[in-house]
Amino acid sequence: MHGPYAFGFEPVYLALSVVAVSAYIRASNTVLLAGRERRRPWLFGLGIALIVFALNSPLETLARGYLLMVHLLQNVMIADWAPPLLILGLTPAMRAAITRHGGRPFARIVRPRVALPAWLVVWYAVHLGAFYDWALRNPWALNIEHGLLLAAGLVFWWPVLAREQGLLSTPMSIAYLGAAFISSAFLGLALMFSTSPFYEYYRHVPRLCGLSPARDQNLGGLLMNVEQTIVFFVAIAWFLLQLLEEEEQAQRAAERS
Repeated sequence: MHGPYAFGFEPVYLALSVVAVSAYIRASNTVLLAGRERRRPWLFGLGIALIVFALNSPLETLARGYLLMVHLLQNVMIADWAPPLLILGLTPAMRAAITRHGGRPFARIVRPRVALPAWLVVWYAVHLGAFYDWALRNPWALNIEHGLLLAAGLVFWWPVLAREQGLLSTPMSIAYLGAAFISSAFLGLALMFSTSPFYEYYRHVPRLCGLSPARDQNLGGLLMNVEQTIVFFVAIAWFLLQLLEEEEQAQRAAERS
């Protein structure tokens, strides 16, 4: 099958996904999963599936040859959706093992004051016109783009979701997520309200659905802002509920004492 809806492939990420799943299965054999812990493999599997589907499906063909908004959809799937699912899919023992094997470099980069700026730098840098066009014209560079987004997403979400490691309190988690949401929103807004295309590459690809390069870019920015609003709203709402629960527990403890 040829054309915009043909399957596209990034074999590197297929191979890496197989390695990740194999490693997870081996680690799971040493951990007893009971109760809610049984959900973790499903969350991890969903995170892997999002990465595989984003890069090994018609989305890959559409992104590389036709529509910027599909490329942006790929990026948010890899950077915003998959990382929290992968981290939630790990048991506390697995996360502790990763931290232990990562040593000081890993411990430093997942500190909130490092993780948030690093994530923002990657988020904006890979969407610069020069980098974006270069990556689209070189398949191996496109793999680098996707790898940077995935790695930055994992680093960003680690201090929030690896709660047993005590990197962020509940109030600080809310502040961290709020700062990330506000700081990252400018890219989507710029794309959404622009009147001229940012990316030379997409000026010259075949157009679908009668979308001009500028309108394609506007819709991509809208998609990016909507999905980030949903992701961060859900995360912040969950931590607000946690904060209320912690305050109630503290009040009960004070009353008993």
